[in-house]
Amino acid sequence: MVKRWLGICVVAAILAGCSSDDGDQQQVNQQPQPAVCNGPTVEISGAEPRFEPLSPSANQDYENNGKRYKIVQNPANFSQAGFAAIYDAEPGSNLTASGEPFDATALTAAHPTLPIPSYARITNLANGRMIVVRINDRGPYGNDRVISLSRAAADRLNNSNNTKVRIDPIIVAQDGSMSGPGTVCTTVAKQTYILPPRPDLSGGMGSASSGMPVEAPQGEVRAISNSSLKSEDTTGAPVNSSGFLGAATPLAPGVIENDQPEVAAAPAVAATPVQTAAPVQQNAPVTAPGSVQGSVQTAAPVATASGRYVVQVGAVSDQTRATQWQQKLSQQFGVPGKVSSNGAMFRVQLGPFSSRNEAAAMQQRLISEAQQQSFITNAPAM
Repeated sequence: MVKRWLGICVVAAILAGCSSDDGDQQQVNQQPQPAVCNGPTVEISGAEPRFEPLSPSANQDYENNGKRYKIVQNPANFSQAGFAAIYDAEPGSNLTASGEPFDATALTAAHPTLPIPSYARITNLANGRMIVVRINDRGPYGNDRVISLSRAAADRLNNSNNTKVRIDPIIVAQDGSMSGPGTVCTTVAKQTYILPPRPDLSGGMGSASSGMPVEAPQGEVRAISNSSLKSEDTTGAPVNSSGFLGAATPLAPGVIENDQPEVAAAPAVAATPVQTAAPVQQNAPVTAPGSVQGSVQTAAPVATASGRYVVQVGAVSDQTRATQWQQKLSQQFGVPGKVSSNGAMFRVQLGPFSSRNEAAAMQQRLISEAQQQSFITNAPAM
């Protein structure tokens, strides 16, 4: 008799331990073990998780179509995989379970049992893409889908209505720290940044921003004179010529300007030979086409096959494009030109011109009429 009662007590104790209510079991869940990442950590984007109080009305257990749904009390122990639906209603057409207007352009989702509002990492199991969404609605119902994504979230994941996804919640504490399955091997990219204060560009003319005070320079301040500048590089243009810091026509690296005095050649269309260059410069100075003095003339700067200078406008790696560019400029300015190769580059040049003054006039026209920078260099020997 004693043995029988002892056996009955053991069986009763086992049955009592196995008959605990599921709802009570969710309330006394053990503290989950911290997630461990065994692979590389990647950064994902999407909705930026932040701490939000739970909605009292949207987080009660409920019944739909005869099926009972229990709200997940501890998302740290939750993970789910299955097919995702796409909710593509018009923005503002209805309200979500959180009381917010639905917006298909927001990175949101609907889930039957995850807390509202909450956040989850959604992974497209077909292509590995991941994104963070904000759970703000209930559903889906009446099919085999486990979650319903907004159109914006589905597009970012490259989802279709037949795509399988994995749902991993992200838990946000009041101090902003994040934990949960959705943080394993991932970090969430910050979407908001604090910008530095605007600089004070008014120069003390009453701007709202407060910049650092500008200190007056110490000692005597003198203006820069180009005549006092000395270049340490003998291969470039002389610094004591005209223009900004004396470099009106900067030369390309490796191009050496000819320092010998120029001798103006006679125009190619002259009817009679000219004995000396000096009378030509005194009585018939060369006029740049397009200038005030030359606006009534129709002739372009004199360019001959035997000229000493060319104006180079650029270099490209495509010979066809270089040829088209040269032909366009030659037609626009009425001067000959050519394309010369230099390794893998093709240089676009106009000229040659018989004097540097004529080349400089062409250079000024390029700047004023075509906003095209250029430089003058010696024409290659024929």
